[in-house]
Amino acid sequence: MKSNIIKSILLGVLVFGGLSSCEPEMDYANPTAPSDANYYNTKEHLIYAVNGAYNILQRGGGWARCMPFVLNARSDEYSFTSGAAAGEPTSANMSAYAVSSDNEFLTLAYRDLYVMQYAANLAIEKLEANQDNAFNLDNSEDKALHNRLMGEALFLRGLSRFYLAFNWGDQIPDRNYVSTGGSDLTLGPAAPGEVYKNMIADFQQAAELLPNRSTIYANGDDVGRATKGSALAFLAKAYLGRPILDGTANAGSADWSAAKAVLKQIIDSGEYQLVNNYRDNGSEDNENNSESLFEVQFSQSLDTNGFNPVADGDIGSWTISGQNTWRQIELSAPNSSESGRWWNGMPSLAIYNEFERDEAGNIIDPRAYQGMWIPDGAKYKGQSGSWLTYDQLFSGGTFNEWKGKWFGSRKYGQDYFVSDASRSGINDRLLRYADVLLMYAECCVETGDDNSALYYINLVRNRANRQMVNPTEADADMFYAKGKGNLPTAEEVLAEAPTLGKVTTSNGTVIIPGTKINTIRRLIKHEYSVELYWEGWRFFNLMRWHNNPNDPDASIILDNLVNKNSVQVAQTGLTGTVPFNYSTHLRLPIPAQELTTNPNMIGNEAN
Repeated sequence: MKSNIIKSILLGVLVFGGLSSCEPEMDYANPTAPSDANYYNTKEHLIYAVNGAYNILQRGGGWARCMPFVLNARSDEYSFTSGAAAGEPTSANMSAYAVSSDNEFLTLAYRDLYVMQYAANLAIEKLEANQDNAFNLDNSEDKALHNRLMGEALFLRGLSRFYLAFNWGDQIPDRNYVSTGGSDLTLGPAAPGEVYKNMIADFQQAAELLPNRSTIYANGDDVGRATKGSALAFLAKAYLGRPILDGTANAGSADWSAAKAVLKQIIDSGEYQLVNNYRDNGSEDNENNSESLFEVQFSQSLDTNGFNPVADGDIGSWTISGQNTWRQIELSAPNSSESGRWWNGMPSLAIYNEFERDEAGNIIDPRAYQGMWIPDGAKYKGQSGSWLTYDQLFSGGTFNEWKGKWFGSRKYGQDYFVSDASRSGINDRLLRYADVLLMYAECCVETGDDNSALYYINLVRNRANRQMVNPTEADADMFYAKGKGNLPTAEEVLAEAPTLGKVTTSNGTVIIPGTKINTIRRLIKHEYSVELYWEGWRFFNLMRWHNNPNDPDASIILDNLVNKNSVQVAQTGLTGTVPFNYSTHLRLPIPAQELTTNPNMIGNEAN
């Protein structure tokens, strides 16, 4: 179901976090025109203030283009293509750990996350002011809506802090207020641990104020808004990621008990359930479904190529405002004549080989076929109008040379040719219930409850075995469309102890030895990979597992990243990926523009 949040506007000046700007000294204000001082004095306009913060997620530096690269390209699930190396080195360099401080994608992402923080602070300030008693806070209905809006704004501010701290560290500017301009635009870094403390407070307060999903979604116009479950799930992520989010924390400081408690609250709420078709988590057909805890809302805009709401020259009617995402054209099907997409990144051999197979070597996990374009998988309706197999889709010229090693991501892309793939309205799912179940299973292991962990792992695996309901022509011939799958239970996997994720060269040289799945910890990591690949969490998970002294594999968990160049060469022939170094590559560099314009800012380990 599409959301109506995106049909809104943001009034106010958008500023870049920490980036300096110049303002004329003359006052050109029209006293009769709407302004920041007199506009937010009705319920409708206060709702617009909150909606405006949501809109920033759709900007080019957000999930419309840059953030999918920021979150996925640095993981071992991702390989860049020759098209990216030649035509979009900005994204290829991110995958190769060769990111400079003037990299456009990281600069735009950094900027827009601060714009979102500004917009959220603006909404919070205006809601607190409640100008002209826009909300009668003595009225229960008004109070409930006011609380909900405040919870949404707090959640979005917490979201900005989460992604800023994860990607750039916590030695960055942080504001609980609307920027005052002038010298405030050169605000220096927050004290160590300050961003994390504020992030936790935002998610906690949001969870207290926000209603459950069923309450908010009862009004169809509010589908897609943040809910109590959204705030609790990101709060759990923050607790688990504390070693890499909190500048005062060390390895081993993840708060397993706190995360377990809030995750159980989500589970016990009964608000969420796994959808039947795994494919629905990456398509446009079943958005904002029962499995989704939070999505970035997009709406296909056929009348514009724009993807940047409230950008210069793009503030007209919202029917032509450009709320598209470019993820489909950038990161889905190959750039063959039948597909016509850019294909700047593809699933790596490491993730392809992570899926379980039968004795004949055939993948038996339906999630591989429902999320990737791979051999013996789903069909794609090409420009010719024919439904094509993998061998037909990946054919001609260089495709023939690399067949069986080149893949496409099916997630967040249509299963058929579209004349302009940049005009996509497929929502980006930031967090799903399957992730909640796996996080809870992990917390169970860390708190000594292996039996419960196995139960929740099996819930996720059992969904993968369900027969697909109402398959399209793309999946109609696949085994999972004709009956239930035969993926073994968690207990059966542990008994068999297969080695998964092994990658070798064409002559048999081992690049990645793979992992023997003989412990529950290893099984959980495997399940995270095959369930959530290309959904923005793999790099985050690797970094926090590396910081878990309880994990016997902590010292080797980053080996796939260290050997990423060898995988890249084996899969594409492209060189240049730098061996991963945790101290240097955990973060992205502070943008050069920030360091140049803000004399109070300092670089981080990546600069």
